[in-house]
Amino acid sequence: MGHMNTASLSSKIVSVTDLRRNFGEISNYLTRIDSLILTKGGKPFAIIKALPVEKMKILRRTAGVWKNTALDNDKFWKETLKKKSRKGLIRL
Repeated sequence: MGHMNTASLSSKIVSVTDLRRNFGEISNYLTRIDSLILTKGGKPFAIIKALPVEKMKILRRTAGVWKNTALDNDKFWKETLKKKSRKGLIRL
């Protein structure tokens, strides 16, 4: 995907031609970005987004990834989520 350009932090721009040539790679990438802006003749043409259910599949696969690592530490997260100017923890 050498021709993908950044449109913003969560969107990418790609030409219709690049989409045709690299559909498999680009479609796998869709779950990791907010949207994909397609260009035709160098001008924005359409927007493609992954369905929320597809993004949720990625989230479910990564659930528990920190288990038995240094990040699997309640004390660490308690300190991380505490802000010095706050009296309590940030609730997620």
